[in-house]
This record gives sequence, structure tokens and C-alpha cells, in this order.
Amino acid sequence: MTFAWVSLALVYLFFLFYIASWGDKNSPTARWLTSHPAIYSLALAIYCTAWTFFGAVGSASRDTWIYLPILLGPVLVYVLGYKFIYKMTLVSKKQHINTIADFIASRYGKRQGVALLVTLIALLATVPYIALQLKAIGSTFQLLTQQPNSHFIIIVATLFIAIFAIYFGTKQTDVTEYRRGLMLAISFESSIKLTALVLVAIVGYSAWQATDTPDQFNTFFSDEALSQFGSYSFISQTIMAAAAVVCLPRQFHVAIIDNLSLGHLKTARWLFPLYLGITAAVIPVIAIAGNAIFAGQNVEPDTYVLSMAIYSDSALLQIIVFIGGLSAATAMIIVATLTLSTMLTNDVILPRVLLTKHSNPGNKDYGRRIRLIRRIVIGLILLLAFLYHQQMTNSRSLHSIGLIAFSLVIQLIPAVVGGLYWKRAHAHGVYAGLIAGLVTWMLWLLLPLINDGATTLEQNEQLSQGALISLAMNFVAYYGFSLFAPARLIDRIQAEAFVSPTDVRSVSTRKHSTDVIVSDLITLLSTFMGSGRCEQLLEEYQHLNDCKINRDETPDESFLAFAERALGGVIGAASAKALIDSILKGKKLDFTEIINFFDDTTQAMQFNMTALLTSLENMDQGISVIDKHLNLVAWNKRYTMLYNYPEELLAVGTPIEKLVRYNAERGEFGPGDVEAKIEKRLEHLRSGTPHRFTRQRVDGRVIEMVGNPLPGGGFVTSFNDITGHIEIQQALEESNINLEARIKKRTEEVHSINAELRLEIERRSEAEKELIRARKAAEDANASKTRFLALASHDVLQPLNAAKLYVTALNEADVSDSVKEIVTKLNHSVTSSEALIGTLLDIARLDQGELKPSTEAIHLSALLSPLLDEMRMSAKEKGLELRARVRDCWVLGDRTFVYRIVQNLLSNAVKYTAKGKVLFTVRPRGDRVLIEIRDTGIGISEEQQGMIFSDFYRTHDSTEHGVGLGLGVVRRLSQQMQSKIQVSSKAGKGSCFTLVMGKAAPRRHSDPTKLSRAQSFRGLRVLCVDDKQENLDALQTLLEKWGVTVVLANNWDDAIRQADIFSPQILLMDYQLGPNQNGLDLIEAIRQHLDIVVPASLVTANHEEDLIAQCREQGVNYLTKPLKPAKLRALLQSLSRNIKDSRVKPR
Repeated sequence: MTFAWVSLALVYLFFLFYIASWGDKNSPTARWLTSHPAIYSLALAIYCTAWTFFGAVGSASRDTWIYLPILLGPVLVYVLGYKFIYKMTLVSKKQHINTIADFIASRYGKRQGVALLVTLIALLATVPYIALQLKAIGSTFQLLTQQPNSHFIIIVATLFIAIFAIYFGTKQTDVTEYRRGLMLAISFESSIKLTALVLVAIVGYSAWQATDTPDQFNTFFSDEALSQFGSYSFISQTIMAAAAVVCLPRQFHVAIIDNLSLGHLKTARWLFPLYLGITAAVIPVIAIAGNAIFAGQNVEPDTYVLSMAIYSDSALLQIIVFIGGLSAATAMIIVATLTLSTMLTNDVILPRVLLTKHSNPGNKDYGRRIRLIRRIVIGLILLLAFLYHQQMTNSRSLHSIGLIAFSLVIQLIPAVVGGLYWKRAHAHGVYAGLIAGLVTWMLWLLLPLINDGATTLEQNEQLSQGALISLAMNFVAYYGFSLFAPARLIDRIQAEAFVSPTDVRSVSTRKHSTDVIVSDLITLLSTFMGSGRCEQLLEEYQHLNDCKINRDETPDESFLAFAERALGGVIGAASAKALIDSILKGKKLDFTEIINFFDDTTQAMQFNMTALLTSLENMDQGISVIDKHLNLVAWNKRYTMLYNYPEELLAVGTPIEKLVRYNAERGEFGPGDVEAKIEKRLEHLRSGTPHRFTRQRVDGRVIEMVGNPLPGGGFVTSFNDITGHIEIQQALEESNINLEARIKKRTEEVHSINAELRLEIERRSEAEKELIRARKAAEDANASKTRFLALASHDVLQPLNAAKLYVTALNEADVSDSVKEIVTKLNHSVTSSEALIGTLLDIARLDQGELKPSTEAIHLSALLSPLLDEMRMSAKEKGLELRARVRDCWVLGDRTFVYRIVQNLLSNAVKYTAKGKVLFTVRPRGDRVLIEIRDTGIGISEEQQGMIFSDFYRTHDSTEHGVGLGLGVVRRLSQQMQSKIQVSSKAGKGSCFTLVMGKAAPRRHSDPTKLSRAQSFRGLRVLCVDDKQENLDALQTLLEKWGVTVVLANNWDDAIRQADIFSPQILLMDYQLGPNQNGLDLIEAIRQHLDIVVPASLVTANHEEDLIAQCREQGVNYLTKPLKPAKLRALLQSLSRNIKDSRVKPR
């Protein structure tokens, strides 16, 4: 368990390391997040350390409201003292303050002794505070792991905190730089602390409600508890907390130094007090719950927060509380150690180091040395805190240790507040006040507290009294000594800078109290920046504002703003504003304004000079400046690199003639008279005319020189090494010549390629035309073939239809068995002929795309039973056995297509099987139905299996006669239904064909009523029309056997005449009746002639889809030739029923 908690602590600390590293990245997201005011406000919650997280609960459980002042003081400061915080931040930014010691020392004449004394007090106050955090870490581990000794844990935590502080706190030498990663990590820890306290309060409240001690809540509202709000201890500790939130070194650094923008203070004004308010609200809940739950148990009140998490048996809550306590301790230690190390390094160690090295400064990297010193100091501070923890914290509560630190650090508040609001405050007063307060604090607090005999409440009371007494002594000494101390100039300068800082955020409209005109302001500008620069700015102003300046007019606000901006570039914005205002109001500058004026002017001049020199030194061009006497006055590093002058020549005041002569003697100006060349150049400089020329030096470099005269005389010349540009230009010219030649050559090649492409395009165009002609010829031939097959099939089907009808009539007649056998064989022959012709016609229609499947749910057993009976007879004649195992299945497909496929496969199986048997099975498999035909026939070799579905293909092993069309039809029909046909076979052993179809849901159906042969259609009048007499005779023979009265006609006129005489009830009509005559037109003509819609059916060998659709539109039934008697009987039955119904219910 110990290892697990240690591992968790290390993981969390490494996670903090990751957050800080991510925050230091320069990514847009990281910069946006770390620049958010909420991050700054949450980082201020570093004020809430282990004292608040653990000690405040312990204090509340022991003494009720005595915990509240520590949180109430900061709330009052940020809510009511917002202007004080703002002013302190503004002054620190303007004065580049880096610690509270630097702040106080800078205010009081920048005295090193003041900074040393403040650093000493901060050290004495911070070390016990760090020890308090280490104690909290050790107590947390002891409680969680039940280990008797926590020294090892504290050592590990101290080492890791040292590494973290060293890595993220000493990256830069400048501590005023905003440390984004560190602030992000601190704000994250603040969020964890608050979350942990709120969760513990919720759990504690739930557990307290389950106990039998609801009166615990009344302890916080008893008279004794409420009386604490007016007690001396409560008020004094509130004052101490308010002062501490300003004076604590870590709090000063986060709130003031790490303030990225003054605008963030507006968010911190409400968000930080809100954070403290939530914390103050949940502490009593935890204290009450702890007293109720752990009553009678040996549980230290300072550990109630963690004990409550352990009591809840929630591992997650224990982890959150553990991390929250660790965050409270580590955040404070890290920032406090960094701040204290900066103070010790800057105010104690570095002055001694620089003093010893003053005689030999050399060219050393002091930044690296400063960072090394800070890292060593961080380690020493943490070591000192660890030793303090081992010796003096075992017997004190967290609240007592915190008050000790607070009571000492608040000794700095007189120096801070007086420094911001009292100009007469002096360093002597700071010395006297700090020493008096420190002595009183030691006599009153430290010596009595060495004795542990007093109770906690007595210790807190004694701490409060001693803190305010020592603070009062501090104020008295500070005020008295400041009144009588002599002020130096630097004291008055710093007092003015701190008490009355310049904040130019708002600009008010200036009122003129004197007769100031534009000319006066122009004179002022000329005084500070020279007449030449002044005139240039005035011309720009007139151009931008499209106006003409009248020097005798009173300046308007626009010109005043322009003058102030122009003057601010020279002497600083604050000084420019003060100077303009004094001129407008006609008053003299007082001493403080003069001090600020020269201070800002000096800073502006220093900045401008530094910026100018930096810019000159980093320019790519060499610069040289000569005065009106032609003496060298300025140059940059690049100039010395271009011209290797001796060191004695490059000096301020060197005549430019010496440099020109040096270059001439080295041959820089080419051959000729040296004196003449020197005089020519000097005369050019004396005339003051601008020039620009290029010179190639002896070493081959090409230098471009641009010279311009200065307004007051003199010359500034820039020297630019353009050797690379010249070489590139020459290379470009050569490349241009080569490029033109290559372009010309490539152009000729392109022309040649284009000619070849045009020829190729013409050849391909001709080939494409040939292909189009060939494809059209093939399509025409295919269409001709299809038409031929259709016409041929029609002509063949006409006599076949008659034969079919005659065979049916014979089959129904009472004849002898021998004749019946002959009729049966004749029927088989006619059926085979019909199948062959139908196959040919189907192939033609499939190839033309005219035959489309009509998808519906098909009951396979009902559809295929007649076919199986027929195939059994054929198999029996060959001595074969045909077995069928048909499951009750429904499939989705076309009835005709399925019937044709199975018919072809079964007929092939019977045909090509000499002996053995044929097995037909129908079985479902998932959402599919498998139709399989297995035989023991000749089989198909593997190389032939891929070709058997081709038209007119027959295997070489077969002795049966056939044309090889059956499997071609099977392939086409299965593709039309999007079904899959599979074959597996071995030569000499047999074959298996499988048709895979989609399963369909069963649908209700009723078997058609079968008419017995004895049933007749007595009295039914039918008119039959066909241009083939044999068809009419066969149809008449069959219909009269059924009792139908039949009238025949073989042409249009005869049909009209017979209809008029006979008044038929049903029309049976052939489609093709002669040239330009068809059955549909004749049916329509008869209906119009009789003025009645006579039921009719077309009987034709034409299978076109358009014809079927036309029949449907005209209300005409459709039967195909050869005519099947069963279909004809069903049609007559249906039509006769309609005729009877119409008689019963007339329309």
C-alpha cells in the first residue's frame, strides 16, 4: 500500500511537470490558455496551503469560527482594496520590480540594506511555513499507509519539489518574465484543492446525517461561538491575514510580478474571493461531520479531511483528497522557494560576488552563474525547512505554525503601504520600524512559544496579541524616524514615482488658459528634435490630414495630440504630456514634474539610443557617418568586416581622408593617380550631393555604396555587399540565353509531335468510324436474326398449335388403349417440338432484351410437380429412376423462367444418363433456396465445364442428339433473375447442377377449381378467328367436345358478318390476320359494331412485350401458341363466370 501511494504521488508530480512543460510551449493554444485571466485568478489561490486544506478544518473543529479570519482578510483586501492592489501592480511594472524586497528597497532610495533586512524577515517567516507544508505531506502519508515514520516520504517529496522548482523557476535569469507553465500548474493545483474540499464536504454531510448527533450543527451558532466574531483574536487575525496576502513573498510574486495584464485584476477581484468563499463555506461542514463521526476516537482534527475520505471507503475520493493535500503543499513550497531564492541571490549573495569580481569583470556569462546560485539557494532553503520540520513542528498544530509565519511577515506592511501613499516615508523609518517590530515579535511571541505548556487557544490568543503589538511598534518607529530623516534626491525621485505613478490610460480634453499658438508648439518640437526632423513631421501631418498648418492659429485637439506623440518619441509619453499641459496652462513645472520629466526623458533617450545602436549593429549593410568637417563619427560592425582597416584608423574623429587614402593605396580605386582619385572623392563629400555607385574591389567582391548628406552637414554612407546578387544576375543572363535556345529546340520538337499526333488522330478517327460501321452491321444482323427467328417460330407454331389442339381432343376421346398410347407419344413429340421452338424464340428475345422477368413469390412444389411427373415418365422409358425430395419452399423469381431452367436441367440429366438414377432436391439454406439436379451420367470434364453454358456447345463424350441450346438458355434466364447457377462434375461419374435463389415469404393461394372432363360449357357462344384454317378446325374440334357453340371466320369481313349474325359471347382472335390487319383492331371493331364490350382473348405466337401491354390496355386476354388446353379451359371458365355475373347484376 505504501508503494502504491508513493507511486501515485510521483505520477501526480510528473503530471504537474507535464502541465508546466506544455504551458511553456509557444503554441497558440498554450499561450491563449496561460494568458487567460482565470488562470491568474486561480493561481492566487496559492494562498490556500496545507494550513487551509487541513489546519483550517482542525481549527474549526476545536474553536468553531476562529478559522474564518485567515480567509476573510484576503477577501476584504481584493473586494475593498482593489485600487491598492492595482496601484501596487502598476508601480511594480513601471519600476521592473521582481520581489517584495526589491519593491521596498526601490521605494526607499534603492538601498541595499533595506533589501537585506526585508529578505531576512522573509526567510524567517517562510522557512516555518515550508516546514508546515512538509509536516502536512508527512501526516497525509502516515494516515494513509499507517506507517510510524514518514521521514523517507518527506525526503522524497522535498527532492522532487527541489527538482521542479529548479527546472521551471531558473530557466531564465529575468524573474520578471511571465512563467506560463508554472502559473498553469499552480492554477491546476488550486482547482484540485477546491474540488477535494467540496467532495469531502458532501460525503461528510451525508455521513453526519446518518448519525444520531444532529445537535453538532448548533455548536457553530451558540452564543459562545458567535461571540468570537467580535473578539480580539478574530479581529487581529483578520488584520494579519489581510496584511499577509500582500506581504507574503510567494503571494506578492504571483499577484504582482506574474500579473500579465492589469486587466486581469478585474477578474481576480471577484474570482479569488469567490474561491475563498466556497472554501470557507465547506470547512464548517467537514468539521461538524468529523466531530460527529470520530467522536471518542483518537483522530487528530487536522486530519479530518483525509480521515473522512478514508471513512467513506471510496478509493477515488481518497485519491482526490490525497492529491488535493499534495497540491496545497507543493504549490506553496515551489513558489515560496523560488521567490526566497531570488531575494537571497539578488540582495545577499550577488552584491558580494560582484564586489569581489569588480576588479576583473572580464567577459563572463553572469546569467549562467546567477542561475547556478539560485539553484544552490533553492536546495539550501528546502534543507533548512526540512531541518526545522524535524526539530520544531512535531508538537504544534498547523494553525499555530501558520500564525507564527503570518505574525512575522506582516511587519513589512507599514513599509509597503507607506511607500505607496506617503511621500515623506524614508528608509530610516523602514529600518527603525522593521527592527522594532522584529525585536518585539521575538520577545513577545517566539520566546514564550518555546514552552509547549499552553493550549492551542491560548497560543493563538498570545500570537494575535503579540502580532498586533509588534506591528504597532513598527508603525510608530516607521512614522517617527521618517519624519526627521533627511531626504536625498533619489529618495524624492522614488517617492514621486511610487506615490504618484503616471498612468496614461485616459486622455481628457485640455483647456487653454494661455494664448498658445501653433508656432509655439512647432518651436518646442524643433528644440527637442531639430528643425529638419520637425519640418518633415509637419509635412507628414499635413499630408495625412489633408490640411494646411496656419502657424498663427490656436492649435486644435488633433494638432495637440500630434505634438504630444512626436515629443513622446524623444522624451517619453509621460514627460511629453506634462510639458504640453504646462505650456497650455501657463504654469511652471514643479519639482516632482521636473524629476519625472528628466527621468522619463533619460529613459526615452536611453531606449532610443539603445534601439538605434542595436539596429545599426544588426544591419546587413555597413554604415559610416562623417560630420561636416569630414571626420569619422560613427560606424557599425558590418563596416569593419567589409573594409579591413587597421584598428588605429577606426576611431571617432579620424579624418575620412585617411580612410580614402588607405583604400586608394591598396588599389581599391583602380589604376591612375592616387592623389587625384582621393581629391575627387573628398570634393564629392564636401559638395554634399547624394550618390549611388557600384565598385568591384581587389578581392573580387562587388560593393554598392549609397551616400546621403545629413541636414546639419556631414554624410552617411551605406555599404552593401552585392557580390551574390551580381553573380546571380550573370548566371540568370547565361541561363536565359541557354533557356531561349532550349525553348526554340523544344518548340520545333512540339511542332513535330503535334503533326504526328494529328496524323494519329486522323487514323484513329477512321478506325473508330470503321468500328461504328461494323458494330451497326452486327447489330443489324442480330436484329435480322431475331426477327427471322420470331417470324420463323410464328410460322412453325401455327401448325404446331393445331396439332396440339387435335392431340388434346383425341386424348379426351374414348379410344382404345393402343390408340391412346399412340396419342400420348404424339403429344410428347408435339411438346418437344414446342419446347425447341420456344427455346429458340427465348434466346432471340433474351439477346434483344425483350424478355424481362416478372418477379413474384413462387411455390416450388406446386410449380414443379407437373414437370416432375412428366420427367419421371421420360426417365422410366429409359430405365432410369427419378427421385424427388422437394421441401415446401417459396422463392422469389419468374414462374416461367424457373420452370424453363428446371425443365432444361432435368431433361439434360435424363438425356445424358444411360443408367443409374437422377435425384432432384429442393431445400432451404438460410435466406436462400437450393434447387439441385444430380445424375449418374457421363459427367463433364473440368476443362469443358467453363464452356457448357455457351450456345450450340456440346460435350465430345455425348452420343445423344441435340443442338446445345438448353444450358445457354439456363445461363440467360438465371442472369435475368440475378440468380446463381453452379455446376460440379466428374467425367464418367455424373454431374450436379445447383440453382441458388432467394427465399420468399409464403402467400395465400387457392387452388383453381378443376373442371372435370364431364363438365361442359353448354350454351356458350364463341367466335374463333384465324387466318389458318387448320388452327380453326383444331380449335373447333376441342371446343365442341366441351359443349361450346363455335362459329369460325378466317378474315376481317367474315368475322364482322358472323358477329352480327351469331352475337358471340366470347371472341378468340389470332393477331396476324393479313396485310395491315390484326386481331386487336378486329376485336375493337366488333365491339363497336355490336355496341357491347365482348370478352375477348388474343391467341398468337407473338411474344412481344409491347403486344402484351397493348392487350392489357384494351381489356383483352392473352394466350400464346401453341395453345395449352388447360389454359384455354381456365380462360373460358373465367369469362363464362363473368358473363353469368353480369346477367345477375346488370351494369
